[in-house]
Amino acid sequence: MAQTTGERLRALRTERGMSLSELSRRSGVGKGTVSELENDRRGARLDTLFALTAALGAPLGAALPDDQSAAPRPVVGDSVSAVLLDRWTTPSRFVEVYRATLTPVRQGSDAHADGIDETITVVSGRVLVGPVGGERELGEGQSLRYAGDVPHRFEALGEPAEVLLLMHYPHSVDRGGRPHHD
Repeated sequence: MAQTTGERLRALRTERGMSLSELSRRSGVGKGTVSELENDRRGARLDTLFALTAALGAPLGAALPDDQSAAPRPVVGDSVSAVLLDRWTTPSRFVEVYRATLTPVRQGSDAHADGIDETITVVSGRVLVGPVGGERELGEGQSLRYAGDVPHRFEALGEPAEVLLLMHYPHSVDRGGRPHHD
């Protein structure tokens, strides 16, 4: 049976022997918010899930439900709405791929855990993405791989844009017991 995001977050936290207070301190997310998320009384924003999974040493997808029978629910931020499509392992990395829509609102992303890279490939529209101060403008069919362990930004230029986002995690990041392709 598929677990909810809240159940997954609680399982990740307890597997690591971490209290609510410790997860709150490490992630910068309020203890009450963490409790509400774990009890499915509140939906998680993309930036909040990234902060929590980073503090737990897990990829973002470890907190997302596995239920493939239902339509996937996007994880939403200020500019980004993303749906996990797949995950797999390479000899040097664990990779998650998301389909995302970017809007013309700039969304900042804090640095993720050490060694995480991101690749954006534009399917439609134009975007401004990359590390803060080194953002690049990309159009349809163009890609950019950049360090995700530094602050970075996402923004569609003009109309909303469709992108594929690959999260490249070093093997040192725990996959949270999730199934993966070898």
